[in-house]
Amino acid sequence: MAGFFQNRTNLQEDRGTPASDAYETTNTNTTINTNTAASVATEATIDTTPNTPLTIQPIPQGFGAYLDGILPPDNAKAAGAFSVAMQQIKNISSIPIEKFAQVVNSLETTKGLNVNGTSVPTDTTLASQGLALIALGNGPFGTYTMSNFLGCMSGLPYLGINIRQLIQQLETSTLYNIYKNLYLAVTWELAVLTPIATETSPGSGTWTLNGFTITNPGGGYRRDGALAPNLTLNNGASALALIGTDPTNISTYGQIIGYTITNAGSSLSNNFTCSVAIPPDNGTGGWPDPDMNGVVQDYIDAANAEIQVIKNNDPARAQQLITNWEKTGTLLSFEQRAIATGMSLKVPLATPVTDREPTLAAYPSTQYSFVDSIPRYAKFTQPHMYSQTLEAISDLNTLGGRSIVGMLRESRNQARLQEAGIPLDNNIDNKLTTPQQNELIANGVLANSLPATNGITPLNNGTYTSTSPASLQTELGSPDPYGYYDPTTDNYYNTNSNYQGIGPIIGQEIGQGNGQGIGQVIDTGQAIEPGSFAGSRYRNLIPPELSAIYTSDVLLPSTYSIQDAIDEVIRCNCDCWDNI
Repeated sequence: MAGFFQNRTNLQEDRGTPASDAYETTNTNTTINTNTAASVATEATIDTTPNTPLTIQPIPQGFGAYLDGILPPDNAKAAGAFSVAMQQIKNISSIPIEKFAQVVNSLETTKGLNVNGTSVPTDTTLASQGLALIALGNGPFGTYTMSNFLGCMSGLPYLGINIRQLIQQLETSTLYNIYKNLYLAVTWELAVLTPIATETSPGSGTWTLNGFTITNPGGGYRRDGALAPNLTLNNGASALALIGTDPTNISTYGQIIGYTITNAGSSLSNNFTCSVAIPPDNGTGGWPDPDMNGVVQDYIDAANAEIQVIKNNDPARAQQLITNWEKTGTLLSFEQRAIATGMSLKVPLATPVTDREPTLAAYPSTQYSFVDSIPRYAKFTQPHMYSQTLEAISDLNTLGGRSIVGMLRESRNQARLQEAGIPLDNNIDNKLTTPQQNELIANGVLANSLPATNGITPLNNGTYTSTSPASLQTELGSPDPYGYYDPTTDNYYNTNSNYQGIGPIIGQEIGQGNGQGIGQVIDTGQAIEPGSFAGSRYRNLIPPELSAIYTSDVLLPSTYSIQDAIDEVIRCNCDCWDNI
């Protein structure tokens, strides 16, 4: 140590003090009394005269400090600053200067694109407008999900079962009858029947009614309990119409489906005519009589009044039905739009076949593929190829045109840098982060994003056949989640009493309990206290998409509840004893 001090003293004497404005230096020289260093190694020769100070030269700091004494201070600082800036480039220290020089010589700039420079890589206003046009799914951040294309087939995430059950629980006989009569009113149409007459005996000249041909069955009969209409003929014959009365079969409900002859009559000719009596309907003869509008409105008013009574009697269940119905409509609109815009469709051929319609541009799929192809197009710089053509048709007075040319140049720059071995970080990952996947899979929704599911918890206090919560969830067609994921704490909390105590106790800190109770964190081996070195190093072994706990919000129950597991063990043990 003494030798080090002596050498530093000699350096100070030889070199002198550098310019004070060339570096950011430490404080002034330090004085050490050698009498306090008696125990220092004695083999070094130093001046041991009492009170002889040692002057220590501090190591220069700041840009270009390593060039102290090699370059003038101003040049050293500039070179050091440039060095720090260049070191932000990946692998720059291992790239031959000849390679780097050739790459830099070929890099393209934003010349002619009227770019002033921003702190973000894209125009956020334009990006938001574009997302509203192409992010048309109901997955995270507007992405398409499989349910956007096949939701109706799978039933996901529609709540048809719940809607039907809620309707059955809320409906009243009064509302049921109102809707039946409303349907009969809007389908009211006068029927037309053609009589069939036969001669009583050959050559007798006397004709009687034999039956009818139902030319038009009409509709809307038996409304408000009206009797079936009479069929009156011009020869004195009569018959009674038979009306379909099953409201679940709309193909015949309220229509004439048959007849019963009450009087065959007698006539000297077979020119029979038939008139059908109309039900009481404010004197109207059916549509298109405008007076029928008033009839329909009366039923609508009556239905609204009855619905208000139902809502007052059972507000929670009624609101659940309203919410489910609205969500179903929203999901259906997503699915219809996804099929129309997210799939490649062709316009059907017109008639004649020679008059063909062009193929539809599969918006927005064509936009996706075009943008993804620009890096490939950018390298075709031969005359009249992709790059030259795209520049020729791009309007540089618009942001879209400048963006296309700018992306072409950026793509070529990236290819040039890669030739020199310089990787870039300008590609945005199209995958969700692990915390986002945790939240999406465990909760079914991401913050600041459209719900991945409809987010509705069905009512469990209805009239169902199931007796256990697990089978009830299966009957409802929905999972039985263990709990929920909190993105703030990055923890999953148990809220399901059926799974209280589930999960292994791995790496848990002593004295913290098992962490598995209601409202407690599901133990995954993580440390409890922030900054703690406890916990398992394998706590992130299972990704969220493979976690049975996280996917309990998405998939049907695949693990036993605590009580079910006990019952299964008992059953197994009993079977084993029976076989002995």
